[in-house]
Amino acid sequence: MGMFRNALADRAALEAQALDQNRILSVGAAGMAYIRGHVDTGERAAGNPIWVFELEVTPADGEPYLVRHREIVSSAAIGAYRDGSSLPCRIDRADPQRVAFGEQPFM
Repeated sequence: MGMFRNALADRAALEAQALDQNRILSVGAAGMAYIRGHVDTGERAAGNPIWVFELEVTPADGEPYLVRHREIVSSAAIGAYRDGSSLPCRIDRADPQRVAFGEQPFM
């Protein structure tokens, strides 16, 4: 029963992240996220590591600021998030500390 509960919790975590990211990508302001660094928290969701990224976020119409961003990223995909790289992002208008990598919604 415990494994089943864990699987449901993992699925819920992945779905919640996807819905939140899609919402930010749908309504967020355009920006760029420079990855200053990242660490593996040691936590897992559905076998995927949970990372904390230190970002320098620059809105299209503003000054850069720092964000600590937590995200579930598969081990296979982490190579796309290299330290020192800049990625397009969208910034939550209600909370500029919340960002989503990408430019358009995926759902």
